[in-house]
Parts: sequence; structure tokens; C-alpha cells
Amino acid sequence: MRQPRARGARRVTATVAAAITTTLVIAGCGEDAGGSEDKTITVAISSSPSATALKALAPGFEKETGIKVEFVDIPYAQLAAKTLLAAKQPKGGYDVVQFDSPMLAPLAGGGALTDIGGRAEGSSSYDYADIPDQVKDYAKYRNTTYGLPLSTEPYVLWYNSDLFSKNNLKPPTTWDEYTANATKLKAAGAYGSDSGFGSEIGAYYWLETIYTFGGRLLKEGTCTPALDSPEVLAATKTYLSLKDTTPATAVNGGGNEMTTAFVQGDVGQMINATGYYSIMADPKQSKIPGKFAAAVPPLAGDQGRTLLFGWLIGLGKNSSSPENGWKFLEYAMGKANQSTFIEQGAPPPARKSLLTDAEAQKSLPYLKTLIDAAETGVHLPYISQMPEIITALSAQLSSAATGGQSAEQLVKAANDKVASILDGEDDCS
Repeated sequence: MRQPRARGARRVTATVAAAITTTLVIAGCGEDAGGSEDKTITVAISSSPSATALKALAPGFEKETGIKVEFVDIPYAQLAAKTLLAAKQPKGGYDVVQFDSPMLAPLAGGGALTDIGGRAEGSSSYDYADIPDQVKDYAKYRNTTYGLPLSTEPYVLWYNSDLFSKNNLKPPTTWDEYTANATKLKAAGAYGSDSGFGSEIGAYYWLETIYTFGGRLLKEGTCTPALDSPEVLAATKTYLSLKDTTPATAVNGGGNEMTTAFVQGDVGQMINATGYYSIMADPKQSKIPGKFAAAVPPLAGDQGRTLLFGWLIGLGKNSSSPENGWKFLEYAMGKANQSTFIEQGAPPPARKSLLTDAEAQKSLPYLKTLIDAAETGVHLPYISQMPEIITALSAQLSSAATGGQSAEQLVKAANDKVASILDGEDDCS
């Protein structure tokens, strides 16, 4: 499964995980992507609006520093594997690497990334203090900072403001309100919700609901599954109940299919990543520009959280020119160039200062919601088994949605499956 999205953050799959494992035992082949120490750096990217923005910023960096930037475009499904392989060669790794959050554990654990925490904290031009703590944590693996947030894309509530106005509805702040809205919208001839139950990635949206209810995938600080809790059962009952108010095309898919349905104008609400905004706001792809808005998802109690996703970017472990690689990161991701980065169409990292940037708020009206969600959001555990877990839970969710399995049965099967996948694992921090 690939999950291409408006932002560019995509999901790692079991196939990719297998490729990562394979590269760890391959020796002697691969590409030496290291540039000359003084004048050239190589930047590994994967097709996305974020990568496009990085390319647009490169000429200014080259003019200012005299350092040439060579981009290496790598398909998403090969990005982690090729980065690991290149890092196995002395001074042969990429200087700068764009990567997705599910890749963090295998890349950092496999020795392909370097600790950049000290550089980030000490850089006045990057301004680390401008990044919310939860977003800083998003870029850490085992308490070490291996990346900067290239984009920050929490799941938020998107709603059709026209349909809400016509039906006298308000953005829901509780799940009871969300389901009540769904019922009213369905009675009015619209789709009341837009949830993915697909067999490859539906688990991401199910887990989002679980986390907003205060549930978790694993018990804190352990590798023990936590899907047998009352919060998870309540979330699962709610999630399954929304299937009948969701377009059939979305039921069988995930974020892409949900967004495709939402932009047709007859879906009232969905919870999805902020990176899809560019599609929803594009009149060439959408029927609802100016007719939708965002809010923080319903959170059940103090433990409720939304999930964080988004691209990260860091330095290759065996970079031949780490100083110049860092200079590029400071330039591209620094505070001074954030407006330019956004103007190039990239989803922004969550900088608190964007809340006082009038131009950024005008071009991205969901910014306050993004930052509010990011400041309390959490990421799924950074463990190498996560792709396998997502695939397994997605298959179980899809089976339950199409076969009429109860929430109780689904939760038990899911908890047992995660326990089996993590059997013998003792470090899921």
C-alpha cells in the first residue's frame, strides 16, 4: 500500500518494511550519493509538495553560500531502503534525507541518520523554541532528535460549512455530537461522515478515533498492547457505527478516497490529515473551495489526543559534508524562509510564530487549528513492527466492517494480533 497525500507524507507498508530488512544484509552495491566536501551536497527527496518547495529554495541557498545542491528523487516505497543502503558505504550516505515518520525507527536504528538535537537547539536562525514540544518529540527516536519537522500534519476535523449551515449544525466537540451530526446529515440526504475502513490503511483512521477517546495502541513504556481497554471498545463501537453514513468509496479506502468523496460537496464531516487541504482548496480538484473549515477533533476527556503525521528531514549519518548539509537545513527550514516555503505550496511545519503571520494565515486559514492540534497531539509508537501492525489491523477492521463482526470481537482479535507481532520485543520506547 502506498498512501500518497496532498502533503506528501505517506505510509510505510509491510512491503517497504521487508525491503528495509533486505537492505540491511546487502553489501557492496548501491549508489554513492555523497557530494564533494566543500561545494556539493546531496539531498534525498521523495515526490511531494514538500520536496517541490525544497527544490524551489535551493537556488537561493546556492547563490548565498556557493554550495551546490543535488537532489536525488527516490520513489516513496524505496526511500527508506535506499537511504539505509547508501549509509552502509563510508562517506557514501546522503547529506540530507527527507523521510516519513514511520521510517524514523528503521532509519535511526539502522544507522542512517545522525543526532541533530544540539544543532537545532543552538541555531538562532532555526529557532527551535518556536516549535511546540509535541512536534519536537515527533522528530525524536529514543529521546534523540534525528530530524526537523518538514511538514506537520495532525488529523483534524474537516467539515462542510455550507452543509452545516443549511442543517443548523455546529462543529462537534464531543463524539456524541459528531454522531448526532452524522445522523442529521444522513436524514437530510447527505453523507454524515467520511471514514476509511480499507484493508491496507484503514487502521490509521481507526487508531485516530481510539486516541481521541483516550485509548492507546500500547501501554505506556511497554510493548504490551492496550487495545483491550474500555476507551478502545467505546471508540471502536463509535467508529463502526459511522460506516453506514460514509460513502462506499471511502469505506473501502483511506485518506485519498475520503478526500475524493469530501470534495464532491455532499459529505458533511471527516477527520483527516491537514495535508489534504491543498486538494480541498483547489478548484480544479474540488467543488468546495471556500465552503469548508477545520477544527480540533472531538477529544473524549483529558487523555484524548489526535495523531501527528508529516514529513521529517535530517542529516545522513555518513554525510561527507554534514556542516554544509546543516547549512541547507537551516536555510530551508529556518524561521526567515517559512513564508517562502509555504508560498511554494508545501504544508508548513507547526511554528507557533505562524499564528502572528497574517500572510500565512490568509493563505492557510486552517493554521490555528493545525497548531492547536499539534501542541497536544501524539505520534504512534516508533517501532520497526509498525508497518506490520497497521497492515494487520487494517485487514481486521475491513473484515469487521464488511462481515458484521462486533466491536468486542474486533478489539479482542486486534489486541491478540498486536501481542503476537510484538512477542519477545522488550523495547517499544
